[in-house]
Amino acid sequence: MMEVMRIAITTAAAAGALVLALTGPAGAATSASITVGSTAVTGTTLSVSPTGSPSFGITLNGADQTASYSLPLQVVDIRGSGAGWNLTITSTTFSTGTHTFPTSASTIAGVSASCNSGSTCTVPSNNVSNGSLALPAGSTSPSAVKFENAGTNSGLGEINLTTTVHVVIPANVFAGTYTSTVTVAIAAGP
Repeated sequence: MMEVMRIAITTAAAAGALVLALTGPAGAATSASITVGSTAVTGTTLSVSPTGSPSFGITLNGADQTASYSLPLQVVDIRGSGAGWNLTITSTTFSTGTHTFPTSASTIAGVSASCNSGSTCTVPSNNVSNGSLALPAGSTSPSAVKFENAGTNSGLGEINLTTTVHVVIPANVFAGTYTSTVTVAIAAGP
């Protein structure tokens, strides 16, 4: 019986000491600062890729007509530098293999940008005037022109771009299936 009593007294004394240690003396610190060691965040790539296959159709009616198509692109800037980027574009002339549209048929009417679904981005601050920018075309792709850019500290993350292209189809073209190859390139810096 004596042994049981000694254990009870020891336990009570330990509990009392614990309470004193937790409350501590008046004026003791109630918070602590912990520094997390160096955390490395590294960047990797800058890229552009198509996200669809544009097309359009038109029925000749005796008058010049304008058709439009959307050129869907995704820019991924995960370099983490905020250095900006720019896009250039060129194309081949719309051709059936025998007949062609004029080399001046296509113009860029505008570009809209949004963050890729489910991701955070910084939409590009474009300063390229593209309300009626001629899309270069030739039997082989001529020199490219800049049509979109991201200024410093913009265009970061995954950005979806929709480029609207207008194509003037003259009334005197031959009926057929016309194709054109559009080439888009990305480079660092606005």
